[in-house]
Amino acid sequence: MESIVSQIYALVESADNVSRLSIQRELQKVQSEIQGPHDTLMAFGNSNLLIAMLRLAVDLRVFRQLVKSQHPLTVANLAKPSNSCLEFMERVLRYLAANLMIQETGVNEYRANNVTYVLADPRGEGIAYHGFDVFGPVIQVMPNFFAENKYQDITSNINTPFQKAFNTQLTCFEWLVQNPKHFESLQKVMTALEGVEWTNGFSLLEEEVKKITPTSPPEETFFVDVGGGHGHQGIQLGKKYPALLGHLVLQDLPETINRLPPIEGVKAQAADFFQVQPIIGANFYYLRRIIHDWPDKEAVVILQNIASAMTPKSRILVDDVVLPDTGAHWQAAMADLSMMFCFGGKERTTRQWNLLADRAGLRIEQFHTYAATTYTAILVMALKFE
Repeated sequence: MESIVSQIYALVESADNVSRLSIQRELQKVQSEIQGPHDTLMAFGNSNLLIAMLRLAVDLRVFRQLVKSQHPLTVANLAKPSNSCLEFMERVLRYLAANLMIQETGVNEYRANNVTYVLADPRGEGIAYHGFDVFGPVIQVMPNFFAENKYQDITSNINTPFQKAFNTQLTCFEWLVQNPKHFESLQKVMTALEGVEWTNGFSLLEEEVKKITPTSPPEETFFVDVGGGHGHQGIQLGKKYPALLGHLVLQDLPETINRLPPIEGVKAQAADFFQVQPIIGANFYYLRRIIHDWPDKEAVVILQNIASAMTPKSRILVDDVVLPDTGAHWQAAMADLSMMFCFGGKERTTRQWNLLADRAGLRIEQFHTYAATTYTAILVMALKFE
């Protein structure tokens, strides 16, 4: 057995991200085929408890304590900050170790493993809180919601399991804004998705950036980050391409923009993507993980509002998932259902993206896939008739 495990680790060591994903999937298949019916049932039973125990462990600051310590910690050490009962803490830690969230090193003694570091990060804590406090209640009511609605697909963002779970007529976004604690948890999760890896090998952007010179008029907008939240993408883009500073615009709702500190080289502008785009003729209008939040009807409106401001040189860059027709990874399938249950949104296939663009008076010129493991791509949209 040890030699087999060593071979697997050796394969992982030299594998790229796509190959690692393939190895994980094969190992999951092996596990599902060799475990007995009892183990299968117990594993499914545990899935509901897992997120609750993760949430509890974050409250108890277990993960944060372990990653700060260079040595294993005892149950007593870990119980002290929360003044927890030792017997209670012992049972909690036993479960966390059994589920590989922490490492057991001796009798009532534990240390951090790779998973612990992930869960101690603010993004990991955000997953714990959002997954339990917001998504948990949605999952609980979901089966009854679909039974009551005769198992129809969701096409409205105000008639989803989310409204049933929280007894509200607000959309998920509206409700989150009114509940800052839950909104903050989601924001922590979203920061895990920021970065400029999408620009790597994206020749269209690189060629246009080269045209920006010190003499370029400052009023010319090159890049508009539509619905860009706290401006993470504009900041990252400015670091990679300093020539763009002064030509970048961040747009979001007033309640977001008004709370932001100044961002060097980035103009912050209050705007609603359900209204006509106020900036005419920018080179690029960028939407990162925006369209998948919305049903088709609303998604078309968002794209049409930008299209009305485009000139022949303009392009919409939709940064989102493009689902494969077959063999989708469980993470992408989970994301699709999550979008549906909470927002009435969806992850879309190539065919669905093309249909959506066509309805908005646009055409897709290019799919620039930059994260093959998550099927994430830049969809380059141009006016259908230039």
